[in-house]
Amino acid sequence: MNIPLVSLTSFRSLVGDPLAGRLDEMLERRDFSEVVLFSDLAGSQVALLPVGPGQRYEHLAAVAGLEVEGLRPLCAFHPREDGSDGTEASLVRESLDARERYLAECEHRMAEVGQGLSEREAQLEQREQQLLSKERDFFRRSGELTRQNEGGESGGRPA
Repeated sequence: MNIPLVSLTSFRSLVGDPLAGRLDEMLERRDFSEVVLFSDLAGSQVALLPVGPGQRYEHLAAVAGLEVEGLRPLCAFHPREDGSDGTEASLVRESLDARERYLAECEHRMAEVGQGLSEREAQLEQREQQLLSKERDFFRRSGELTRQNEGGESGGRPA
């Protein structure tokens, strides 16, 4: 099981007011590589656990399956070395990439549907032309039969 990394903004909103002060203290010290947010199933109890060199757990992977007093890891925050929130930029980039892939897929589907409609329209026009041709042929033949019948009727009667 992997613990998802989230942006500092998202992490703060999940931590909530009760642990906001503790998180701020941890961010000032920066004696961790990640901070893991633990929560119970209902989300009513939360706890923070620093991970990294000098901490009880040195690697995020070691915390992944951990359960402490009914609390399980929900997500983690990994600060950048320069102090900015690189995870936020990474998440925004991933989100934009996913949106671009979705739009490209939609455009591809629309092109396929458009092509299908064009082909269907061409088939309908072809059928319409065939029908008009048959209709003209029918009326041409009907006209010839009518003329033949009219001519045959007048020729067969005595004057």
